[in-house]
Amino acid sequence: MLYNKNMLLTIDLGNSFIKLAIFENDEIKAFLATDTVLDDFVALIKGFLYRNNYKEDLIDDIIISSVVPKANSALDKAIFELFNKQGIFIDPFNDYGIKFDIPNAGEVGADLLVMCAYAYNLFKQELLVVSMGTATVICHIDEEGIFKHCIISPGYGKIAETLWGNAAKLPKFETKRMLTFLANNTLDAMNVGIYQGYIGSLRYLLAGLKAELNVNPKIVGCGGFGKDIVKDIKEIEYYEADMVSLGLNYIYNRYIKK
Repeated sequence: MLYNKNMLLTIDLGNSFIKLAIFENDEIKAFLATDTVLDDFVALIKGFLYRNNYKEDLIDDIIISSVVPKANSALDKAIFELFNKQGIFIDPFNDYGIKFDIPNAGEVGADLLVMCAYAYNLFKQELLVVSMGTATVICHIDEEGIFKHCIISPGYGKIAETLWGNAAKLPKFETKRMLTFLANNTLDAMNVGIYQGYIGSLRYLLAGLKAELNVNPKIVGCGGFGKDIVKDIKEIEYYEADMVSLGLNYIYNRYIKK
């Protein structure tokens, strides 16, 4: 299989998952999301490339969003070994189309920066960006593209882990969407509590933010845990599961490649 040049590899290194994507211009040609591994990035990346019929010399650049600082050196070393070039790490002090009005911009995770820059570029208006991943994070971007506020709360999956990890009589279980508040067995009781409780908490946080800001921003959602949740939160008007990979491609083409 032959490909034109101008290929970009994006890497989103998170606490729970690592996501790899290959873009040709703005089109995703290959994608992988898997549990975060910190011991062999070379094998992970090479396997991803080869399973999708790519070789290392077809990749023009590599751009990375990482929230695992201790792994950055190993990841960069793996990238140099495979591609004979350095990876481009997202830096909160660079201009990617949004600015910060907070005491310490360096505290903002690279993934949040990327998704907020991408979302603001899409809509060019005041936003609440809701990330539903390992943690649930709500970011406020004003109409001029300035990152103003942020809320961090437990992620949907972590709430479930807390239950079975700390209560001896509660079993490990797979969470699911629950459209009722009624339950008459343990698994349903936990699922109702987690699902409806999470939705209620998130809607409450969104309402509180809007009330204190005294604005009516567009609310957009992202993150793997949001797939079902956005069906039941009417306030979220737009959803994209993987806004970080798309944002990395956008930032590279708009701010780095030039």
